[in-house]
Amino acid sequence: MLSGVFKILVLFFSIFIISDAKNVCSGESLSAFNMLDVKNLTEMAKKPHCTHIVGDIIIQNLVDVELPVQIYKRIRVIFGSIIIVNNTNIVPPIYFQSLRVVNASLLPAITILGNKNVMMHVGNYFKKAITQNKEKVMFAVLLNSNQILDTNQYNVWYLAGYPNSRFLMDSLLQVKVCGENFYKPIAGILGFLFVALTLGFSTNS
Repeated sequence: MLSGVFKILVLFFSIFIISDAKNVCSGESLSAFNMLDVKNLTEMAKKPHCTHIVGDIIIQNLVDVELPVQIYKRIRVIFGSIIIVNNTNIVPPIYFQSLRVVNASLLPAITILGNKNVMMHVGNYFKKAITQNKEKVMFAVLLNSNQILDTNQYNVWYLAGYPNSRFLMDSLLQVKVCGENFYKPIAGILGFLFVALTLGFSTNS
């Protein structure tokens, strides 16, 4: 009887360890700039999903695309930024369900800029956002044709970045904003973002 219980415990802990195992991937491998990249992501989705990411995840210049967003489902930690720029009609919504930490460097932790009919969400596990950019903008959500953040998502992001939860955002955000520091003039920071995002990644588009 005891040996049977022991075997069950060993099996349980083995399953737990396997399910909690790290799978480290590069941000580049999960990024997409064209249909070829989307096909590569679709193939990658058939393999064990990544949990820890080194480098920025960039989704840029996609039009009328069904993205295999399940590849982002198990990501827990990103040493880099999430950057979603200049996309149109991406389905289904981009969902980082298990995301816990984004540790960014030169850019905001999350940037969503110039998109049309694109949705992006994080799960309630999201607890820490860090950035080293000199403007100290934690989240940039600008020039999108549809609403990106609802009140629930705003609160999750805000708490993850607290006490430095500085948003650079426009009036399309339909949320109640409390205690936020808005940078003025916006043009200077927006220019910084455009230079970093368009010129920096132009070779990949």
